[in-house]
Amino acid sequence: MSLIRWGIIGPGNIANNFADGLKESFSGQLTAIASKNNERRESFGDKYNIDAALRFSSYDDLLNSENIDAVYISTPHTLHAEWTIKAAGKGKHVLCEKPGAVNFKEGQQVIEAVREAGVFYMEGFMYRCHPQIPALANFIKEKKIGEVKNIKSSFGFDMGKTIPESRLFRADLAGGAILDVGVYPISFSRMIAGAALGKKFINPKSVTGTATMGVTGVDEISHATLEFENGIIAEASTAIREEMKNNAIITGTKGTIELDQPWAPGREGGPYHSTFKISSNDQTEIIDFKGPEHLFFFEAELSSQTILKEKTEAPYPAMTWEDTLGNLKTLDKWRQIIGYSLPQDS
Repeated sequence: MSLIRWGIIGPGNIANNFADGLKESFSGQLTAIASKNNERRESFGDKYNIDAALRFSSYDDLLNSENIDAVYISTPHTLHAEWTIKAAGKGKHVLCEKPGAVNFKEGQQVIEAVREAGVFYMEGFMYRCHPQIPALANFIKEKKIGEVKNIKSSFGFDMGKTIPESRLFRADLAGGAILDVGVYPISFSRMIAGAALGKKFINPKSVTGTATMGVTGVDEISHATLEFENGIIAEASTAIREEMKNNAIITGTKGTIELDQPWAPGREGGPYHSTFKISSNDQTEIIDFKGPEHLFFFEAELSSQTILKEKTEAPYPAMTWEDTLGNLKTLDKWRQIIGYSLPQDS
């Protein structure tokens, strides 16, 4: 097998980004699309030159195709676990958009399914595959700013108004800020706290939080404080009704590291350009990360290479199975504290 043949389930905006990244991949190619919406399916198929016979109106038909090795799942959140489990059952490798499941319980079912099937699975945190993240982890491990004491990160945007029909505001589709973009600062905080101890990640020993709940029953603005066993405090903020800085600042005993674009470092289509500002001992150092690649190239290439190597989990600092479960457990605690429950929680 020289190239991994990918099928996409759900041709939304994020799927277009993955498809564009896959165009640059040396190890994968886009082969099929599945969507129940005829217009979107055909438009997506035309845009990416997908063979007419591999444009499926049924997700099951795509999974049954012998022309597909792996699937990228970008459906609404509530369908992520279901279709990951079904894909694994058909022997397909899976890259699933975040969150990989809507709660820890579903996440356990996903990991059990992919482990039993012996297939590759990764939760699609694109930023974890970008070159700036392993560089950052090394800085933390090398104690470039001393012992880490505080991690402050945010990811929030303002939709302008509550839109009841949008998935972002629908509780039945696991909408809200926490499960849409709050997943990012939580995964980031857990990774940095772990790197400070020479580990891949650690989970918080306590989680507290507040939220502004909207009329549709989802969190529109949320804040959380995570306390880790090594004394690190992480502050995470997220929103779908408030513009936030969308940055990250790590404070240590000897200085700070600020990431100006931790989640989407550069333009989606490339080239990418992001910076670290390291302040220590009254000196400031700016480190640039530049390249011609599409932002989603790194995730697409890493997933394809890992599958070709017959590995079921991507290498650090990409999301491993245990990392995904730890993230989901932390998100569950955050939601529980603010009083946002889902039918899947019962």
